[in-house]
Amino acid sequence: MKQIRLYTVLIFIPLFISACSDWLDGALPKDKNLEEAQFATKPGINSVLNGLYTTLSNTNLYGERLTTTDVELLAHYYYYLDNTYANGKYIRFEQMANYRYSESYPKQSFTDIWIDAYDAIFKINRFIENVQQTTVLPESEKNGLLGEAYGLRAFLHLDLFRLFGDINDIQKIPYNQSPEVIPHNPVSAADFQQYLLADLDMAETLLQNDPVRTEGKILDFSLTSSQSLASAEVFARYFRNFRMNYFAALALKARTLLYFGNSEEAAETAERALSEAFGENAESGKPFYWVNKTTITDEQVRDFIFYPEVLFAIHNLDLYTNWETNTGGNQEGSTYVVHEDNLRYNIFRNDITTTDISLWEDIRARQWSPSRIGFGQLISNKFTKYSFIVYNPKEYIQPLIRTGELFFIVAENMVNKGQIPEAMTYLNAFRFHRGVQYTSLPDPATIAKERAYDILETEYYKEFYGEGQAFFFLKRRGNTKIINATASGTKDILPENYLVPVPQAELNN
Repeated sequence: MKQIRLYTVLIFIPLFISACSDWLDGALPKDKNLEEAQFATKPGINSVLNGLYTTLSNTNLYGERLTTTDVELLAHYYYYLDNTYANGKYIRFEQMANYRYSESYPKQSFTDIWIDAYDAIFKINRFIENVQQTTVLPESEKNGLLGEAYGLRAFLHLDLFRLFGDINDIQKIPYNQSPEVIPHNPVSAADFQQYLLADLDMAETLLQNDPVRTEGKILDFSLTSSQSLASAEVFARYFRNFRMNYFAALALKARTLLYFGNSEEAAETAERALSEAFGENAESGKPFYWVNKTTITDEQVRDFIFYPEVLFAIHNLDLYTNWETNTGGNQEGSTYVVHEDNLRYNIFRNDITTTDISLWEDIRARQWSPSRIGFGQLISNKFTKYSFIVYNPKEYIQPLIRTGELFFIVAENMVNKGQIPEAMTYLNAFRFHRGVQYTSLPDPATIAKERAYDILETEYYKEFYGEGQAFFFLKRRGNTKIINATASGTKDILPENYLVPVPQAELNN
């Protein structure tokens, strides 16, 4: 059996140079004594955990490749021209969109993702081992930190499996639970699922007393700054959707169960999370609630990420710089744009009542505007910088799990069971909260099963732009068609297109 050389991650871990504060950048002390010193104090442990979250926001993980750029190229959001006609301008776009994984750009991209993801997992494993052994934390705090770590380990592993793994074991990858630098054997999909669920069950148990269940999340930073709390403690106690929390762990469990084919239990888990976490409005007393659709485009409260509905996100300080570089420019062939026909006829096709985009009812259409390139090319303003004068927690937020996915999981389970009218009624209620009037929606009784799946697909494309979910929806369902990034209509997608090869450098016979 081939072993995966996960021990190569050690090469990529920065050296611990002077102070323990290097952990704030996700660095792992190479010296065992220094590592022990880092975990000898509560502030030191909090700094380590903050460093893990900072690691997740790097370019090769959720700062770009797994959210706004490469995985979305696989999903055919972004417009491209064949490089033979565009003088090489669209090379990386064209290589990714046509799944030519052996070409230079995809090969390097997925190698970088693989290395950095397993690097982060290794650091999480070291964190778990050290926190389990510490005596400087009360048991309740220790449980909370460990719950976050187990949830993060599952989160990264699931995305590695969704990208490189295969439910039928055509390609296997490792599940790394070790804090030691050793090779790992790839495991079957069935075993991988069990490891995921074990970590998520552990996270759910350890996060039973998560403050998010009783205190929710706050938006007014002054409420915490007036208490003279350290920044690490502020985010640990209050801004819980910037951390792996109890509800995020439940949602991730539902995502996992659905991906591995257990839609019934996935829906039960999603409904359990929604019943406790989600309310109709801010006054409901629930930690999460619907975004205010009537003020979505107001300059002072604009919120295209739908912050009240975000269950888990990372704080990405490069978010707006990345947007300016990748989206806000005018360089044809390097700026990430969506073709108007793709947006109009492929992504929003279920909710169009007029050809004028500015008049579409769906508030998710409001985030799209003409690119500086022009020629029918549009850009998303989902990650443009807010105009707030003072600090606001909605700034720099990169959403990774949101409540919309829980609604979709419940609806898809209904469709799987043949309960099409019930599923469409449920989904129509969600779409109403996105601004689509019931009079514009088809009668649930008239929807066939395949049409219901088609509507779910477009919901994933509308809801999760820049969050890396659409491609995995298609892979999970084994779709043979994918939207056309360069025009309206669809293109063929083959089973092998869904399977990104494990980097050859990581294989060891």
